[in-house]
Amino acid sequence: MSDEKIFLNCPFDDKEECKSLGGKWDGDARKWYITDDMEAAPFERWMQGDTTPAPAAEEDAQGEKTYLNCPFGDKDECKSLGGRWDGDVRKWYVPAGVDPAPFAKWID
Repeated sequence: MSDEKIFLNCPFDDKEECKSLGGKWDGDARKWYITDDMEAAPFERWMQGDTTPAPAAEEDAQGEKTYLNCPFGDKDECKSLGGRWDGDVRKWYVPAGVDPAPFAKWID
């Protein structure tokens, strides 16, 4: 196995699929990856270049995120209301353009 890692832009919602295809998690980098000796074709949709921003970067360009203090036990409720997970910050947030009122109990 090679040590050369190819990092993926795999969103949280796709993690199980990525894992089932053989993708690996780098806990230090907090990103999914494959090695250069693996078949890349199944992972192409997550191998975006710099010209295609990751979803979080697109949202940042559109407006500010409202970060939440949402406990783990409430994550399913938060997600069902339209909340999203920011893996870099490790917090749930209300995306720009979504009404923050239903998230009031998690907003400081």
